[in-house]
Amino acid sequence: MTLASLAMLPSHGQAAVQKVRVANGTTLDILSIPDVRTFEHFLKQSTGIPSEVTYLPGAVRAIQAIIADQADVGIATLNAGLAAVLQQQDIVVFALASGARPYLVMTAQDGLGSLKALEGRTVGVISLVDSTYYLPVMQMRAEGVDPSKVRWQPVGGGAGRGNALISGGIQAASFQVGQALDLTQKGAFRIIDPPSHNMDLIFKAFWARRSFLEANPQLATEIVKAHLLATREALDKAAFLKVATPMLAPMAESTISQAYDILVRMGVWDPNDDLLNPKAGDETVAQMVKYGIIDREISFDRWATDRFVKEAVAVVGRR
Repeated sequence: MTLASLAMLPSHGQAAVQKVRVANGTTLDILSIPDVRTFEHFLKQSTGIPSEVTYLPGAVRAIQAIIADQADVGIATLNAGLAAVLQQQDIVVFALASGARPYLVMTAQDGLGSLKALEGRTVGVISLVDSTYYLPVMQMRAEGVDPSKVRWQPVGGGAGRGNALISGGIQAASFQVGQALDLTQKGAFRIIDPPSHNMDLIFKAFWARRSFLEANPQLATEIVKAHLLATREALDKAAFLKVATPMLAPMAESTISQAYDILVRMGVWDPNDDLLNPKAGDETVAQMVKYGIIDREISFDRWATDRFVKEAVAVVGRR
């Protein structure tokens, strides 16, 4: 669909979108390459519509940006968006993002080899409502570790947590895989193996105001289609390395390759957005309530829609 054809589509009285404003609550990393490629390549290629991607420090800021109409799409973890929905904000998930399933790994000083070893230690987080906090809490409780015995210290985004770990201000923190591998090459740090059980939960997604989706349904489908194509590109390792290596310079291709293999095993890229369904959504919310991440359950249709995924898959087929 071209820009001209999109401009002819009805938009409930609103002017046609000339540029998609994206608030990205995660840093550029090996994991998030498909999110970037969605807007910088695939969406522009299919519609002619450019995008403006702004990187913000944390998921909460990305959600705040779409609520304030400073962005059309927010890339954020589920917790931040659900907290806003519970406060009566009319925003919804309309696609999965890179990191559909949990993708953070705990990196610690070399002598700390398990989550249990973090009891009595200081662990860095972005904030106490961010995934860098609540995911380790869920993993710890599932492993019989008491997270109340951990000293949780807000130290900011990836760079802040990395600097705090290197300086000794904290003993561990959660990072994206690429950042974690980079730290292990800079000092005596190790990646703690994640729990052996699979956390098949919805973790990160594309959020938008319901009014934006209702006014621009064809564009919403095009965004989802672009992300599915970007995800499928990522699952072709040779194609991914060709695209990702220059984007992530000066990170070594060997590090990117190593991180890529870890991410594929973790199932962080969903080429059909199959995980965005009521059953998985309800289970995710139930687990978040169980572990005290949100205070009450909320039905799938209040915070998500799979309409645009179904329409996009009907166009590009299943992989």
